[in-house]
Amino acid sequence: MNGLLLAVPVLLPIAGGAAMLIVHFKAGEEGDGRSLACMTEGLVLANSLVVFWLLRYRMGANLVLFRLFGNLTVRFKLDPMGGVFAGLIAFLWPLATLYSFEYMKKEGRKRMFFAYYAMTYGVTAGIALAGNLVTMYLCYEMLTLVTFPLVLFPMTKEAKRASRRYLYYSIGGAAFAFIGLVFVLSFSSTGNTEFVPGGVLGQAAGEQKNLLLFVYVMAFFGFGVKAALFPLHGWLPRATVAPTPVTALLHAVAVVKSGAFAILRFTYFSYGTAFLRGSWAQWVVMAAALATIVFGSTMAVREIHWKRRLAYSTISNLSYILFGAAMMSPLGLAAALSHLVIHAFMKICSFFCAGAVMHQTGKTQVYELDGMGQRMPVTFGCLAVASFSLMGIPLFGGFISKWNLVQAAFACKASAGQTTPAIGWLACAGVAVILYSALMTGIYMLTVLVRGYFPRMEWGEAACPERVPGGYRDPGWMMLAPLLVFAAVILCLGVHSAPLMGLLARIGGEAG
Repeated sequence: MNGLLLAVPVLLPIAGGAAMLIVHFKAGEEGDGRSLACMTEGLVLANSLVVFWLLRYRMGANLVLFRLFGNLTVRFKLDPMGGVFAGLIAFLWPLATLYSFEYMKKEGRKRMFFAYYAMTYGVTAGIALAGNLVTMYLCYEMLTLVTFPLVLFPMTKEAKRASRRYLYYSIGGAAFAFIGLVFVLSFSSTGNTEFVPGGVLGQAAGEQKNLLLFVYVMAFFGFGVKAALFPLHGWLPRATVAPTPVTALLHAVAVVKSGAFAILRFTYFSYGTAFLRGSWAQWVVMAAALATIVFGSTMAVREIHWKRRLAYSTISNLSYILFGAAMMSPLGLAAALSHLVIHAFMKICSFFCAGAVMHQTGKTQVYELDGMGQRMPVTFGCLAVASFSLMGIPLFGGFISKWNLVQAAFACKASAGQTTPAIGWLACAGVAVILYSALMTGIYMLTVLVRGYFPRMEWGEAACPERVPGGYRDPGWMMLAPLLVFAAVILCLGVHSAPLMGLLARIGGEAG
């Protein structure tokens, strides 16, 4: 019975979302709208409470939900690394759902929206709690299916094109990931695809090392599609046509973090770093991550659409995690996980601030934001916290994760020594790339803040009153409360990150 509880965080939101699609709600009537909101928030809160209970009392629990055939099973297991991701989504989802009630208040088809929103929670929890590669891959594929309607939700021509592109990229990436699954199963020393610290590749793998390294690179880029790895990033900026509650979860938790988490699992728990460390495959994936960081941060500076600018920022920051994964060391894994957690709060806060401004004013371009900080002080205050954290300024959470990545890079250089100097020098180049990205982040985030707080003035003139927008104000409490919570967490992680870093260091030591 205790083992069966592991399936609850996965199956409850999926069943609840399906029920919303079946049960008829008349969205035009206020009473039924409240019923839908209460049902959705209650479902999400109950699921999060189950996750937190499992994290507290059932760490290490294992469940075979059913057997496909032979040694292929759908298995859930709660280990520390999966617990970090599960706890993250359990904390963020209820707040994101609360935010979405006010944001979607004037929208139609809310029943469909919240149904798929809830189902996405269950599928993402399935990726976090997956006990083997087969289960993670099945949930990874399901994630595409349940998020596709959310990207399509506006039903505009742009949304239809964006959703098709998202579908094509995701299915193509999953095909490459599937090849990796097949090879892991074929060369597994255990005869299955269970996640084991150090990997499951047997002695026979050494005879086909170059082939397996090539397959690893294919799978890395396959899972990297959802992590927006260059040049497979094209779907992400276009997906910003979806409502902000969707894009925030796409960019902060559900999709992109699932891709990064899958790469961490595949690298450290399927292949194993002992097999990969020092190989040409490590060099390729590390170089790809660094190229993506440079590309994403540079494109963010050029972009004038606010949400698309944040999308390019996501592309850059996701590859910080992949850079940590590519170092293939305990410190690298701990650094990658620290950025996975901290970036989630930074980015969801940034997107929700952008969504609040768009919801209240209809402004979508950076050059339209002059004076908004004076009219929406709470929103722009939270945006300032998220922006300073993304830049990596000390006393904000982003500094901690970037510091960890730099430490891991220097440790990688030292351990590479004379055996694999190319890897060592590439790790050092990663430090320069992180500094460059921090500079670019300062440019594209401060541009918004400066416009918001200091309306643009002509030479020799005082600020023109007509340049400062009037009649705008901060949104209601359902949108502000999540922003304040996220900003508070970013500050707390910046000044007191020791408990989290201690946990992540233990995870890295066990798996790396």
